[in-house]
Amino acid sequence: MAEIAFTRQLHEKASDLSYYYMGFYIHSCPKMRYKGQYRPSDLLCPETYTWIPLEQCLPSLDRSKYSRLNQDLKVADEGMVKELDQVQILHKRTVMPYRVYKRNRKGPSDEETVQQYATLVGQACSERMLLFRS
Repeated sequence: MAEIAFTRQLHEKASDLSYYYMGFYIHSCPKMRYKGQYRPSDLLCPETYTWIPLEQCLPSLDRSKYSRLNQDLKVADEGMVKELDQVQILHKRTVMPYRVYKRNRKGPSDEETVQQYATLVGQACSERMLLFRS
């Protein structure tokens, strides 16, 4: 409660601070469910990275521990990787886009690993961070 009061005080000085993040909500853990009693309470969809009101999420979470919370199947992660070739690679002390790295790479393809990395960090971060490849 003290943290919520502090957040409200901060909001008075910085109006763009509008939310309080209480940490992970684990639906299958009874000790964590108290977090859902605070309103408004939203959960981040693990597939679309959009915030969904908790009340809408509960039926999905009751059926399965892992659920897509955004029921609109047309919605996708806006930051998802669209161009794998733009992922930045650090290889032999040289920074290069993935398209150059894969063209010069010897041995089996590691495209699946690079795709998994890029999916996890998103397009914007994959172009600003370096994925080390030996």
